[in-house]
Amino acid sequence: MARQLTLLLLLCLCAPLPAGEVLHSQVRRDGDHFLIHLQMRIDAPPGRVYQLLSDYARLDQLSNVIIRSRILERNGNRQRIEVISEGCVLMFCRRVTQVQVATALGQGYIRLIDDPEHSDFQSGRTLWHIAPADDGTHVTLSADLQPRFWVPPVIGTAIFKHKLLNESTTLINNLEQQARHAP
Repeated sequence: MARQLTLLLLLCLCAPLPAGEVLHSQVRRDGDHFLIHLQMRIDAPPGRVYQLLSDYARLDQLSNVIIRSRILERNGNRQRIEVISEGCVLMFCRRVTQVQVATALGQGYIRLIDDPEHSDFQSGRTLWHIAPADDGTHVTLSADLQPRFWVPPVIGTAIFKHKLLNESTTLINNLEQQARHAP
């Protein structure tokens, strides 16, 4: 038994640990809009991080809250995508659908604009920026989301920020793990 525990400990010590981190995280509420700013450092090459973040048919492999994602339509550097997520706060769970137009803007920028007719958001604008850094990749996310559903004031923002931090850590770990296994 002691030999098995020693072997397990050695395997854990030899396994590569994720080195990325959340550098900055901010969630503000302005009326019924949520303004999000997130900066992360990912221990992986920028090209691979960009490739993984823009693989819209497989976003569920990067996130615990995304149940399904799929590409509805392609047109040059634009793709119309559907992302279905589910999140729980205490015992209350909510499934959210977003239909978005994702546009590759060049120089590491990706813009996502929600289609309010087919989404659970009145409006949504998200901008990703994936850039090289000395120690891997620097990823910035800025978003302005206006949900159609009710989010309790004060506590809703705090819970949203807590969930964002947890999900960001999961995203970093999954990006780093998948980047190591290049296709």
